[in-house]
Amino acid sequence: MFQGSKLPLTTWFLAIYLISQAKTGLSARALKRQLGVSYPTAWLIHHKLMRVMADRAERYLLEGKVQVDDAYLGGERTGGKVGRGSENKVAFVAAVPLSEADRPLCVRLTPLPGLTLKVVAAWAKDHLAPGSAVFSDGLACFGAVTEAGCSHQSTVIAGRKPKEVLEFQ
Repeated sequence: MFQGSKLPLTTWFLAIYLISQAKTGLSARALKRQLGVSYPTAWLIHHKLMRVMADRAERYLLEGKVQVDDAYLGGERTGGKVGRGSENKVAFVAAVPLSEADRPLCVRLTPLPGLTLKVVAAWAKDHLAPGSAVFSDGLACFGAVTEAGCSHQSTVIAGRKPKEVLEFQ
């Protein structure tokens, strides 16, 4: 990452600190102001650091207690299908490993071509450590995590509000 860079290491280390400590993210323009470098330099630093952080996260398997859920990104087209199954939305799996005190440790969002048993089983083999305990809602495709050697427990809240369910309080 630092190879061929003419920037001092202190500038890189300050950039690492600023990006890693920003709770809501840090734009390249804000990084430019903080570091006192040009915008193209700030943009390059930002993208190199984000790529390294993403690559590092992909090398580790989620383990222990892991909560998973489905999410969708995209908008509605007039006259098209809405909600789950819409042709202009991308399906994601959101996975959150929990600490011993049941506190979230991190989140991993993975776009998938669809939420089917086969796709979720392949995702689980790539992202979950065998022996993990996976908790999800009642979506049937999440049962495929058992193919990766994980246990699965679903909580169905049909007809109830999440605040009425003990697990969500």
